[in-house]
Amino acid sequence: MAEAEAAPPVREPVPPRVVEYDPITGVPAEFNEYLPKDCEEYKKWKAAQEAALAGESVEKLTVKEKPEEEKKLPGGKTKKKSKPQVVVSVAQRQKNKSTTTVAGLELFGVKLSEAGKLFGKKFACGASVVKTASGTEQIEMQGDFLLQIPELLLKNYKNITKEDVFFVDMADGKKKKNFFAEEDEEEDDS
Repeated sequence: MAEAEAAPPVREPVPPRVVEYDPITGVPAEFNEYLPKDCEEYKKWKAAQEAALAGESVEKLTVKEKPEEEKKLPGGKTKKKSKPQVVVSVAQRQKNKSTTTVAGLELFGVKLSEAGKLFGKKFACGASVVKTASGTEQIEMQGDFLLQIPELLLKNYKNITKEDVFFVDMADGKKKKNFFAEEDEEEDDS
């Protein structure tokens, strides 16, 4: 019985697992398919997989950047690249309260936080930078400043021209119109 109560059997330590990293991506092979689809390593790995199926060698592979294709609209028409615009709109809140929204300033290199402070001081109102549902940012102010903002933009930001400032006309069913186009036409008629 003394022999049975002796030391328990000794287990051998488990040897460490050897993990081979993929030479193209630098991660273990089982993680390649979970890489972000837009990263270079994934593109190279995917091209290598397709080449292996086609029988090509991996050394000849390079990732080719696809040139930006113009978006095709129905009927075969191509969508024009739009130039940057500043869009000013006014939305009615409850009773006679309204908010003015300025979108597109970041496309002209304007820091939105600084522009929001400028608008808040100039118009003595609350102004803040707000994220939209589409992921862009815009400045939202308390009050109706549709007529004052375009002049202030032209005065303070030299890279914004009269052709770049638009407003949303709620009377015409939310159509964008150039703010200064109507003013120029009225001056020509006089």
